[in-house]
Amino acid sequence: MNTRHKRAAGVVLALAIAAAIMRLTRSSLLEVLRNDYIRTAWSKGLRERTVVMRHALKNALIPVLTIVGLQVGALIGGSVIIEVVFNLNGVGKYVLEAILRRDFFVVQSVVLLFAAAYVVANLIVDVAYGWLDPRI
Repeated sequence: MNTRHKRAAGVVLALAIAAAIMRLTRSSLLEVLRNDYIRTAWSKGLRERTVVMRHALKNALIPVLTIVGLQVGALIGGSVIIEVVFNLNGVGKYVLEAILRRDFFVVQSVVLLFAAAYVVANLIVDVAYGWLDPRI
């Protein structure tokens, strides 16, 4: 398997999720930029980069982080489909073959592994909430 197929698989897997995250980030950032505390930061004479990166983006990332945490499940499920379509060897293709062979121990193990990865990703998202907004 050449690297061109692997790159194409990665691009296919990431495109839909990246588009949704970018649109949400933009709309959330535009909403935050309309708040009074941002107007106050502008009036204090802070640079544009400081206002956007420190004040606006930090508050705009909270809903984006929620969606990123939920998209981990889509990435896990999408990887199974992408591995089959692009004929890549990986855990997704292995679990699909185990389902077809009715090897339930392998299926249970992989489902447990995927569930643990999803739980860890959501734990990281919850910890990041506390970093972005200490009031949470």
